[in-house]
Amino acid sequence: MSVALTVELADDFWAPRQRQLRDHTLPVVLERLERAGAVDAFRRLGAGGTAPERRGLWFSDSDLYKWMEAAAWARRLDLLDPVIDLIPRAQHPDGYLHTFYDAGPGSQPRYGDLAVSHELYCGGHLIEAALAHHATTGEEVLLDIARQWADHVCATFGPGRDERTDGHPEVELALARLASATGEARYLDHARWTIEAQLAAVGQSVDDVDLAGHAVKALYLASGIAEVAGATDDERWRTAAARLFTTLVDEHAYPTGGVGGRWLDESVGRPYELPDAMAYAESCAAVASVHFARRVWALTGDPRALDHVELLLYNAVPCGVGADGASWFYCQPHAVPEEAHESNPWVTPYEYGPSMLLSWSPPRRHRWFEVACCPTNLARMSATVHQHVAEVDDAGDLLVHLPLAARLAGGGWDVEISGGYPDDGAVGVTVHAAPAEGTVRVRTPGWAGGDDHRAVDTGGRVDLPVADEWWETDHRVEGAAGTVFLRRGPVVHCVEGHDAPGVDLRRIVVDPTRPPGEAFGRRTATAEGLHHRASVEPAPVDPLPGLPTVPYHQWANRGPTAMRYRFPRA
Repeated sequence: MSVALTVELADDFWAPRQRQLRDHTLPVVLERLERAGAVDAFRRLGAGGTAPERRGLWFSDSDLYKWMEAAAWARRLDLLDPVIDLIPRAQHPDGYLHTFYDAGPGSQPRYGDLAVSHELYCGGHLIEAALAHHATTGEEVLLDIARQWADHVCATFGPGRDERTDGHPEVELALARLASATGEARYLDHARWTIEAQLAAVGQSVDDVDLAGHAVKALYLASGIAEVAGATDDERWRTAAARLFTTLVDEHAYPTGGVGGRWLDESVGRPYELPDAMAYAESCAAVASVHFARRVWALTGDPRALDHVELLLYNAVPCGVGADGASWFYCQPHAVPEEAHESNPWVTPYEYGPSMLLSWSPPRRHRWFEVACCPTNLARMSATVHQHVAEVDDAGDLLVHLPLAARLAGGGWDVEISGGYPDDGAVGVTVHAAPAEGTVRVRTPGWAGGDDHRAVDTGGRVDLPVADEWWETDHRVEGAAGTVFLRRGPVVHCVEGHDAPGVDLRRIVVDPTRPPGEAFGRRTATAEGLHHRASVEPAPVDPLPGLPTVPYHQWANRGPTAMRYRFPRA
């Protein structure tokens, strides 16, 4: 039986971000969703014959549902309750719910083109919002709406009925979660059927499914496979989830944890296709990676899964949100050769075509996007970070996955974790109360040479070797051969153009035998021509003593700038 564990963050990294989310970001996002028409899309359906024209994209319901999930976890019920009151306006007597399709005179019919309509995708996010609201309040008003919609889906789709599936996975993992929360086995059965039907449509099965195509879709599907595997204890599905995770971390993840090496179709890309300057690395893919990796940990106990969660939570996930809590990255460049001012393709209607290969988001966070998936997805991720800090296992031990400062209580435990992690590796553990049997076990990350959770005595201390270290990437990644990057504990660092005025960051080299303050230099020789004969003499290098680095998640908070985190060896 799982133990409900209360986690109150007290660290200097995520606790302030959660406060900012609750006090500032959630109201800002709601206002911008309102301005874009996502809230009014529900409100208008109660206006009878006087309803104004619907504004916003056809899948904007999902953006509001993701905001609702975040608001529920953050307990901003003052903002959330008035929105919940609007949702029944869109629901049909048979349970169907959408504000764009089958929504009155002049609207398009339901389920006309599931490949692009996102109808089931939107409903999946409705379920996740409902589960969050029920978990935090105990109320069932939104859960009842979600169950009616799920009943409709199960009655409409499936073997011998409509056998199509949504073009964007999400409903599968949501239905599996709803089955776990309600005990309704048909929701789990439908989740399993949906995944099998999706894979069969492209000539695959759970036995050979690959992590490919649209990065967010691929990771949502992987999470669905892992969710079904956990609910059914089916070894085939467990093996599939484990294989997909291994592919993710061994072939497709940037040093920051970001995923998406190809702009075309926002794709995962080929194995080892991880360009820096043209990284797509959508923020939504970082969120999806956290969800998937955490499920893999629950399924397999693979310590790499928690390493990956930690990597994402201190790099790609926080990078998505500006320090102001009101600006965001849609895609996350991993190198910016120069300050750029191209227009952002995500603030105007987008297209999947040649323009996406020629245009790229400038290196700054933006106030909003017409496709608003990333701000809302990052909100629900930030609102639930504490859920990844610790758990009580079947033996009754308290497993601390992320050793950041926090108070943990539940299942007879009352434990205080102290320290300045991840900047400082000294972690204190104070046990105020404990069950008769059970041990506090703190995870030693893979970067610290560990692969498990180690027992800590009452009043004990864990010292993790947080220090500046130079890392390198598999040489099969194009452009990575002969380069290194800087990590401090789980945090990847970069150099911003703001801190190197007049320096072309592409000329910077590193001597990894030296500490960061002494390691950087600039190649000064300028060869003639784009291509030229190789010199047998070492290129002259001017030292750049004291060149500062910043955590990757902080870059671009001072305005548009060049940036680089991977450097050739001197």
